[in-house]
Amino acid sequence: MRIAITGATGFLGNGLTRFLHNKGHVVIALSRNPERAKSIFGERIEILRWSPDNDKELTRVLDGLDAIVNLAGENIGSSLWTRNKRENILESRMRTGKLVSQLVRLMRNPPRVLIQASAVGFYGERGEQVLTERSDPGTGFLPEVAVKWEKSTAAVGASGIRCIIIRSGVVLASHGGAFPKLALPYKLHIGTILGSGKQWVPWIHYEDEINAIYFLITNAASNGIYNLVAPVPTRMIDICDTMGRTIFNVPPSLLRLGLGKMAEEMMLISQRVMPERLIDEGFQFKFKDIEDAIKNIYKKEKSLQSP
Repeated sequence: MRIAITGATGFLGNGLTRFLHNKGHVVIALSRNPERAKSIFGERIEILRWSPDNDKELTRVLDGLDAIVNLAGENIGSSLWTRNKRENILESRMRTGKLVSQLVRLMRNPPRVLIQASAVGFYGERGEQVLTERSDPGTGFLPEVAVKWEKSTAAVGASGIRCIIIRSGVVLASHGGAFPKLALPYKLHIGTILGSGKQWVPWIHYEDEINAIYFLITNAASNGIYNLVAPVPTRMIDICDTMGRTIFNVPPSLLRLGLGKMAEEMMLISQRVMPERLIDEGFQFKFKDIEDAIKNIYKKEKSLQSP
């Protein structure tokens, strides 16, 4: 297959690009910074400049693709949610979605499937409620972003192309994302629980995230919305206990004081999300349990550190 990926140099896009390439597929990395992409992938991956003023070349090269995977968007956890940061988070997603829709409309031979990224932030704070793909959106900044992000490529689905929205949970890996920051205090023997620890954390191992995306690309019957989370719900305290001995809790009030709404919607939020549709369609998770997932991540860290 020929597959184009926006956000190919990001935490998730990098791994997906390499995974697909190793599977023997032709991958085109769409990047606003081609030189940086080339420094990451070398000559193995075709790289194309991703910009509205490059639409003619993009349309020509991408015509006849099997799939487009749209992962591009400002990292929501890289810095405090200032007004400019919030605007960039939303605008980066809307801008890319608009360009994807425009390119697909201009193609003589459009792709057979679009994978559109989203996140479990769609559901907002929900306490003990079990959430499936049928659940309504919540309230707050992240639900607002997720709703608009998903709609940014709605025109593609309306044209009859198979369109899949992936609402990803917290993707756990040794080399990026939230896990290294969460695990650091435990490595320093000052393990901390964020908030009460009772909040549900919708997590997924990096390998399962990549494999689920590939499953959805290749399974012609898959269509619509999918929660990409592990099938065994886990509370924050269980994740922390698995990482090591906990010394103290960081009170919600302290997190709110330091991080504001970012703490409220990213660290203290409770979301008991289930991957109902992936399970129904027969996707096999490699890491269902948080203990197995963290044990695997620590094992990979040790192997990378070994001479």
